[in-house]
Amino acid sequence: MKNKIACFAKCSLLSLALWGVISVSYAQSSGNRKKAVKYMTQANGAFDMGEFKQALSLSEKAASADPSYSDAFALQAAIFEHFRDSAQALKAHRACIQADPLYQPSYYYAASYLFQLGRLDESQAYMDSMRAVAQKPEFQASEHAGSRGMQARMQRLQESLDMAMVDFMETKELNIENLGPKVNSKGHEYWPGLSIDGRTLVFTRLVDMQEDFYVSYAQDGDWSSAKAAPGDMNTPENEGTTAMSSDGRTLIYTVCNQGGYGSCDLFMSHLIPSSNGADRWSAKQNLGPLVNSKYWDAQPSLSGDGRILVFASARPGGLGGKDLWMSTWVNGRWTEPKNLGSPINTTGDEEAPFLHYDGMTLYYSSDGHPGYGQKDLFVSRRSADMTWSEPKNLGRGLNTPKDDIGIYIDAKAQRGFFASDREGGQGGMDLYRFQVPESLKPQAVTYVQARIFDSKTRLPLAARMGLVELKQNLNLLTDSTQQILVPLVPGGNYALNAYADGYLFQSRNFQPSEQSLDSPYTVDLYLDPIVANQRLVLENIFFDTDKSNLKSESEAELQRVFDWLEQNPKLRIEISGHTDSEGSDAYNLDLSKRRAGTVARYLVEKGLNAQRIQFEGYGETQPMASNETEEGRAKNRRIEMKIITL
Repeated sequence: MKNKIACFAKCSLLSLALWGVISVSYAQSSGNRKKAVKYMTQANGAFDMGEFKQALSLSEKAASADPSYSDAFALQAAIFEHFRDSAQALKAHRACIQADPLYQPSYYYAASYLFQLGRLDESQAYMDSMRAVAQKPEFQASEHAGSRGMQARMQRLQESLDMAMVDFMETKELNIENLGPKVNSKGHEYWPGLSIDGRTLVFTRLVDMQEDFYVSYAQDGDWSSAKAAPGDMNTPENEGTTAMSSDGRTLIYTVCNQGGYGSCDLFMSHLIPSSNGADRWSAKQNLGPLVNSKYWDAQPSLSGDGRILVFASARPGGLGGKDLWMSTWVNGRWTEPKNLGSPINTTGDEEAPFLHYDGMTLYYSSDGHPGYGQKDLFVSRRSADMTWSEPKNLGRGLNTPKDDIGIYIDAKAQRGFFASDREGGQGGMDLYRFQVPESLKPQAVTYVQARIFDSKTRLPLAARMGLVELKQNLNLLTDSTQQILVPLVPGGNYALNAYADGYLFQSRNFQPSEQSLDSPYTVDLYLDPIVANQRLVLENIFFDTDKSNLKSESEAELQRVFDWLEQNPKLRIEISGHTDSEGSDAYNLDLSKRRAGTVARYLVEKGLNAQRIQFEGYGETQPMASNETEEGRAKNRRIEMKIITL
């Protein structure tokens, strides 16, 4: 007799809407089947009406009347699933197997429950028994055989078991901590995002079916009480899943059913500074039809330099239900998104991406790769040829049988944050932090904190700043009036420029190493008013050793000099070359003059009037520092610009 309830349960604790598979009991009846069927008919009716306790009682009567009636145990498993009683659901599946030894799915779901409980050997035993059942002739001849969906679930569970057998990460090593009642509530908190300095936490809170952004600030090793984000970002509708720019002043986030191009779209909001400290978020702006589609587009992640946007989308052209897509910022606009493809995406759902500040390490959630629960957290790394590595499960502790989503790793690659509905929280989905183990770390980065002052008055100056990655001559930041918080990656070569009308510009060079990541670069720049004989060291002019040809990394600095001279057309300058004391006086004098001449010719060839520029070499005669140390010698090897006439 056919029944509405199968002998198997969705082992994740989801809604009863997932129950709807028809099954047939093939076991030989050993009791009063007619009486049992009567009870089961009543039990199914109660189940359909949501009378679960009555349905449980009636199914127990059916099983008592006929212990071989496997459908009765199937219904009990569904009811215990609803009550989130995994122990009783497991017991019901075992009873189903005893009643009908050929019913393969019950072996699978028993194995799934045991896997979730960490009883791996027992789980593997059920998987082995399930395969043995599948080889029996009577099973091959039954209607139980041939389920492709079950075969796929079996394969994924076996892969998860294989992974778990060799995954020995101890939870205590992660030091997982709930962020506590100042951040978490009895409702749901998820999608954490932090500024690169780790001081501003923005997340989504669900209150009475309403999603809004909340903000908390780092305070003496703790977090301040979370408050709704100020300004116009929150509305009576739902907003969530934010990506924060490195400086904490731009958010890209998801807005649903508010006049976008699809059911959910990506929007942007900027932090508007206030002189009284009451900064506010601006009204939202849609990212436009090139990024957003008529389908579901959500869950953005913004790279540290603000040039890569990764998000989840249900648009066509992917590998599964929801895939990860990527758009890049080119010439002032976001490009058409591209699917990240395999091995990142699967036939399942990939969501909640976080692209670390290093631009090469991607964390995300997936139910399509082998895992420990409903959705697990994974990491993949992008290689030099721009391909992605096979995703790695983040392991037990971070991943549980519950939902674990929305991960964030700080700039130093030391602390991580994520959301989970695991046991022991404040209620619902909570935010947690953890220590990032070596095997899961991205590349640590640092950043620059810069302030600008008038060199004469020593007062703060309303100047502008720019940051350039010199190896690629890539502008990471242009005309910023705010503190620079753009990540600097070890091995990179960066130029920081500060400029204001009526002043000489200033430049600094940063070449981070693994040993320089413990704290950010903190720089105070003092701009000099434009006066005659004022000198400026051009810190980002580079030559090969003992040569006068310019390295390509010099181009950004030379462009800055040219632009500044164009903005001050009456100035005449001298370009001077200087060396350290290594080598003979004559050699150093010649080298310094050749280098100064190379810079001067570059500017003239670029379009500068030759009457406005002269050059000279001074060799080792005007040292800035002692030649007794390498650091001092490096300072002495320099190109300067001097104002001759105004």
